[in-house]
Amino acid sequence: METINTKKRPMSRINPSVKALTVLVLVLLLAFQYNTLLNLSVLAVCLLLLFFFSDTRKSSVVKILIPAAAAAAGMFFMGLYYARGQSVMDQLQTSQGAALSYAVQTAAARNLGSALSLATRILAFAGLGSFFVLSTDPEEFISSLIHQCRLPVKFAYGILAAFHLVPGIRREYDKIKLAFRTRGIPVRGLSAKAIFAMLVNCIRWSDSVAMAMESRGFSGADPRTYYQIPRVRWYDALFFLVCVGSVLGASLLF
Repeated sequence: METINTKKRPMSRINPSVKALTVLVLVLLLAFQYNTLLNLSVLAVCLLLLFFFSDTRKSSVVKILIPAAAAAAGMFFMGLYYARGQSVMDQLQTSQGAALSYAVQTAAARNLGSALSLATRILAFAGLGSFFVLSTDPEEFISSLIHQCRLPVKFAYGILAAFHLVPGIRREYDKIKLAFRTRGIPVRGLSAKAIFAMLVNCIRWSDSVAMAMESRGFSGADPRTYYQIPRVRWYDALFFLVCVGSVLGASLLF
């Protein structure tokens, strides 16, 4: 039986496998180009789609972009100091007399372009990644991998089970730290003792989940029915063509 949620925003209704393929192709296209304006355009479009055409909270986008901005800033200063050719410090050491100012300006201008392209590329990658993660339901993505990408059922349900165990792992870690404190054992930040105890419990959980899946027929050997089967529709193909075509066209124009 197939159900379609018509209340979802447009970007949340795109087939997850098509969306993942689109993001992968765009990342490969941007990886081989040094185009600052194109990178910024991709980031702006991703933010526009997330804010106005998906069910994403703005705070979630900000949490992802803050570390991405820090990484981009580090890449910018590294690229500004040393990029293709001689760095600014090399020019300072080799230049003499009246040619010093011109040499430094030339090296800085050349390195500035490379630094901006590298930094904005990280921001574009972060925008594409946040667009896919925040506008895609994990269960729909796994279901799409089963039906569109032919992922074996036992691996798909294993991944989904591990995903749902992540909140429990965090709660278990907090409980272990509380148990240590009640016994007078100081625990600060990431404690090796607490992490070890948490990993032991995770191994036990994984065994229990594996046995539960096998006892309930999640082996993948026999054919099974599905409550919801994702389809690739015309707007999914249109989304892929428009995104890839726009990036290819913009790379020729900019």
